[in-house]
Amino acid sequence: MDDQHPKSLRVLSIYERLRKGEAISKKREAERFSVNEKTIQRDLDELRAYIAEMFQGLMELEYDRKKNGYVLKKDEEGWLTNKEILVVSKILLESRSLPKEEMDRILKKLIFQSHPQNQRFIQEVIQNERFHYVPLQHNQPLIEIIWELSSAVHTKRIVLIDYKKEGSDAPVARKVKPVGIIFSDYYFYLIAFPEDYDFDFPTIYRIDRIVRYTITDEHFHYDYKNRFEEGGFRKRVQFMHAGELTKITFRFWGSSLQAILDRLPTVKVIGKDGDAFVIEAEVYGRGIKMWLLSQAQYLEVIKPKEFREEMKRTIEEMLGNYRQEYV
Repeated sequence: MDDQHPKSLRVLSIYERLRKGEAISKKREAERFSVNEKTIQRDLDELRAYIAEMFQGLMELEYDRKKNGYVLKKDEEGWLTNKEILVVSKILLESRSLPKEEMDRILKKLIFQSHPQNQRFIQEVIQNERFHYVPLQHNQPLIEIIWELSSAVHTKRIVLIDYKKEGSDAPVARKVKPVGIIFSDYYFYLIAFPEDYDFDFPTIYRIDRIVRYTITDEHFHYDYKNRFEEGGFRKRVQFMHAGELTKITFRFWGSSLQAILDRLPTVKVIGKDGDAFVIEAEVYGRGIKMWLLSQAQYLEVIKPKEFREEMKRTIEEMLGNYRQEYV
């Protein structure tokens, strides 16, 4: 065995234990590896230089007098704290957005970033939710396709997709200009403009329904001032139903105005009418109708007139479903 091999193992062993939160004593390490303390000091100096170069101040090797050894100190501003890791883990589990294998893999890596003393605590806090985690019915791996489609968005490359709609027997081929990836209500969506049509608004494709895809070398262009903004689109779309941008006005007299403001980020309270708030919002498509109907008798659409009439027709059809009595 050459001289370098035992040194490599020694340095890797020290580094791995530092990452796990252990304090490294020169004396104990010298005894462990049957070398002198000067050798361990050189190992630590090399590790300090490596950590400084790789982590740019986010993590440093320092001597801790209380622990009587060298430890890795993380900059709290640059790393997730234990509390933040717990919160992110619970949000991920509640989203149900990924197959169990992908979710478990992410959680394992995420929890590993926390301090070793807190890893067990975080695991125990989310243990029940993790055990009862129910993935969505499609159960399709998503991480790879989301990454590759995001790359296509970033580099403005045309994508060919075979897309299978709900209830369809076979997928349909589409050539699209991808402009964004959005997560909403359990699902990830590709936001794209059809290459063969000149639409003012994009089409929405659920990523788990993309059967096949090819990212081409063909690039597309759009004016910077007219560029698609995922954040702005997300604020104006409900239940991921695409369509033209519309301004609606409605009266609301339910128990929680805050719930309205949180659900519709573009809303403005423009007045009051008795006990009701008069609210205005910009929205894409007809997905908003589904949400408005969920507010039961505590909401009334005022305008646009054609949308108010559409709401009335839908409510009348719903009422018709209850004309027949069941024993």
